[in-house]
Amino acid sequence: MVAIHYADRGAAARSGPVSRSLTQATFAALNAPSVLDTQPWRWRITEHRIGLHADWARQLADLDPDGRLLLISCGAALHHARVALAADGVGVDVVRFPDPGDPSLLSELRYTGPADPAPGIGSLHRAIAVRRSDQRPFADRPVPDGELTLLRNAAEQTGAAARTVHRDATYVVITAPVAAAASDWLTAGEALSAVLLTATAAGLATSPVTDLTAFTPREAEGGFPAAAVRVGVADRFGPPRQAGPPAGPTASAPGNQESP
Repeated sequence: MVAIHYADRGAAARSGPVSRSLTQATFAALNAPSVLDTQPWRWRITEHRIGLHADWARQLADLDPDGRLLLISCGAALHHARVALAADGVGVDVVRFPDPGDPSLLSELRYTGPADPAPGIGSLHRAIAVRRSDQRPFADRPVPDGELTLLRNAAEQTGAAARTVHRDATYVVITAPVAAAASDWLTAGEALSAVLLTATAAGLATSPVTDLTAFTPREAEGGFPAAAVRVGVADRFGPPRQAGPPAGPTASAPGNQESP
């Protein structure tokens, strides 16, 4: 269950139109991929602001000793929430790590007023609800180069680097600097979300991957592989349906169980 704390007292503050939109965005973030479906984040909502906090109590020490996957998961949740707000016509400033005294506060989304939805944001928003991780073999058809470019551009617009790697399948590999900081892992999670939603909106099948031993820094042109998405054309039956919100990438990838 999503962890939400309302800082404003009283039902009036919570039921205002902006507060409702902010709350709905946190529920959209439930669909974000997270390490073994742990959803390791907490939201603090005021009338005009959301704070995204890392929930370190949900860190999986054996699988994720340095917290990398936790921060990538939080970044994916942040991007999902931003897409939901943008589609709802809610403008926000995104301030990452706004309080040096509180390292668990990863980001604040500060309401700036109504905003016209950007072109294409509606299809990304719809993709949140329908995205599924498809672990099955994809159809034996290549993904068009134009769509792979679209996916790389989606990742790069979040501030991350991305490359296409062709191995047993086609992968979009999201990279971080070799000496990556917490902000780089958060950005990698935003990029992961952007690639997944853009691919879903384009009708492609995806499967997030977190076991990145096959992707060396050389293949990522100097960056450290942070996450990867297996991309392909689904068979004509489409990915299997699941009850409730999708999990996230698996232990080798958060999924059905998913992991970033």
